[in-house]
Amino acid sequence: MNKISTYSNTLFNISNKYDLLTQTTSDLGKIKHLYKTEPNFRLLFESKRINNKTKQNILKSVFTAFDDVVVEFLCIIIEQKYSKYLIQIIDKFTKLANKVRNANEVEIITANQLDDNVITDLSNKLNCSVKITIDQSIIGGIKLRKGNKIFDN
Repeated sequence: MNKISTYSNTLFNISNKYDLLTQTTSDLGKIKHLYKTEPNFRLLFESKRINNKTKQNILKSVFTAFDDVVVEFLCIIIEQKYSKYLIQIIDKFTKLANKVRNANEVEIITANQLDDNVITDLSNKLNCSVKITIDQSIIGGIKLRKGNKIFDN
């Protein structure tokens, strides 16, 4: 569905622009859980007996702890009658967000624990967050893993 991509990409772009990816991903994860496990929550989105304005007012009053971007997104989904695609839109958004968030993480695999100064220096030079993994099977040197690429030296 083209609309699924359009809505997920738009939400992703807004969240990324305003540095809200982590918060938005977390909020949407909770929405997805509620949608899948709570029949009354799902009914709120799917019911034709409740008008859209009432649905939006309910969402705004219940989700006060959620970011405004997420609440407005849900209101738009209701207004445009795309509630049946909500889970697919959330899943696509989550894939996009995880791809970006993990793009700035490098895993360093070594045989021994590295000095904190070395870790900080590597993090600064690589301009990313660093995750350290100790692997006793490595004879010497280090391996760097970024995404599915491994640099071995």
